[in-house]
Amino acid sequence: MRLLLARHGHATSGPDHRWTAEDPLTPLGLRQAQELGRYVAGLRRPPTRIVASPAVRALQTADACARALRVEVAVDDRLIEFGSGAISPFTLAEMFAQMPYDEIWHADDSAWDGEAVGTFWSRTASAIEDVIAGGGLPLVVSHGGTTTAILRHLLHVGPGEPDAIHFFLSNAGISDVRLREDRLGRRRAMLMRMNDTHYLSDVTEV
Repeated sequence: MRLLLARHGHATSGPDHRWTAEDPLTPLGLRQAQELGRYVAGLRRPPTRIVASPAVRALQTADACARALRVEVAVDDRLIEFGSGAISPFTLAEMFAQMPYDEIWHADDSAWDGEAVGTFWSRTASAIEDVIAGGGLPLVVSHGGTTTAILRHLLHVGPGEPDAIHFFLSNAGISDVRLREDRLGRRRAMLMRMNDTHYLSDVTEV
């Protein structure tokens, strides 16, 4: 099975911005979403369905892909970003100045909305297992943290393990995972591409 994982387009406006789940894409982010949509629609084997986070920025990105692919978008609340249950206490400038989350997280550490990171890892793992069970060639449109959590799960990093690794993911970047079973029925994951952005006219990180 093949699984495509995409991060949403650019959605952050200025150094004083604080993230919320209602943040829309910027004009740049809308263009990135359209470029992502054109790219996935032009693949030799394009996605047959789309599953997205309920956050506005993810839905807008998924909708651009859906128009290009002529498929519907299914929403899964479990794909929303870690900490999305409350407005970020940090502005973009503060985050870059202090890097308050540039730490190794453990399963019982929590975000400002109270959700433990271990719970986040478990809910995203549950979501992606349901996506896989649905078959076809899915495109999952979510967030940097959500995609990282999905990759952790698919690469067999358990929810009790700390986040001692970090995956760099650009806005509207795409990762390609192939899944198969070995002769004993055990799943093997192959990360074919990660954070591909060659189709974007402007690459952004936040």
